[in-house]
Amino acid sequence: MGKPLQEVCGRGLHRLDDPRNIGIKVTAAGVERRFCQPCEVARKREVPLPFITALPTERQLLLIQKRADGLSEEETAEQEGISVSGVRQGITRARRTLRVTPTLSAAVAMCLAYELIEPDRTGPLPPKSPETAPHAASVLALVQGRRKPWQPKDVRRRLMLDALYAWSEPHAVSVLWASQTLSKRDLYPLFAKRKKTGDARSTRLL
Repeated sequence: MGKPLQEVCGRGLHRLDDPRNIGIKVTAAGVERRFCQPCEVARKREVPLPFITALPTERQLLLIQKRADGLSEEETAEQEGISVSGVRQGITRARRTLRVTPTLSAAVAMCLAYELIEPDRTGPLPPKSPETAPHAASVLALVQGRRKPWQPKDVRRRLMLDALYAWSEPHAVSVLWASQTLSKRDLYPLFAKRKKTGDARSTRLL
């Protein structure tokens, strides 16, 4: 009996029972090999990270780290002895410095890619399964700006967070990074958008 086919891709982002995600390669020996087509496209588009011309302050990065660790704005403010508006202002300034304005989740991914903060490995990491793959793909869409953050009362948000062992969407980015489901290659669309807007600094590659 042969080995059963994988249900999700190696990164745990795409279901392989969906024909739209399947690509076929034929080896020199004439054997057909399946591969995840979306991941292959992302791999081919992968580029080195651009230089960062300015960094957020240590205080601002600490605020992003705490949000990436799953703390709410209120919890972060209480721990740091500042107001909730102070937390928001610090994170907003950091996002502007990094030129990542769409969402906090995108800023968390950017900071993780440049190793400015650490991914959260303190709890269980989400499994790479058919149940979690749609939720992981949804977080990827959020990071890349293809969807907006869900509201706290949105049922889809609760289901996603439960499946990914996360407390918030920025925290979901962190745990998926820790599990190597998300990686630097997933930031390519953010850099591509900068290039289209004519930002010369984004074309200086490391």
